[in-house]
Amino acid sequence: GYPMAGHMARLGGHSCLVWNRSTEKAERHAAEFGSSAVSDLVALAKAEVLLMCLPTSDEDATMAEQLAPHLRKETCLVSCTSGEPSATKRLAASLRERFGVHFMDCPVSGGPKGAAAGSLTCMLGADSDAAAERVMPVIQAFSKKVVRCGPVGAGHAVKAVNNALNVTHLLLGHEGLLALQRFGV
Repeated sequence: GYPMAGHMARLGGHSCLVWNRSTEKAERHAAEFGSSAVSDLVALAKAEVLLMCLPTSDEDATMAEQLAPHLRKETCLVSCTSGEPSATKRLAASLRERFGVHFMDCPVSGGPKGAAAGSLTCMLGADSDAAAERVMPVIQAFSKKVVRCGPVGAGHAVKAVNNALNVTHLLLGHEGLLALQRFGV
């Protein structure tokens, strides 16, 4: 998320607040990109759009549950995690019902090089067209292509299939090379 937030910090007309479990990392980001480091999650409550780049859906849920009570209704909370579609759908429904927050999934493809270059491909799942439109300028700051995949959870589902296809191609390539080796090629 570090280089992605760097691209967001360069957006005109917006301020980019950065929180990290390591305060030093958020402060380094602020010095490097001109974002504003915050040490308290509650300080993020003034944002209209928040993005999370966390390892799993479990961390998404933990952070969202800590943030949501402090967010205004209609705030957009976007997960760039390669998450679990069913967990994403449950979390989105819960946050919408209890806090009026829009939770969307927007996993990315392109790796660290794509993140640094601002050329990621994003797979957006959202239940609200209006909320999806509100987050698009922020997502487009670090991507070359954003595909609206369907409702909440659809982005994570597409990313899971994308990952499975990538691994399958690697395995098939490996098997092909072994077959060629056996033939002396």
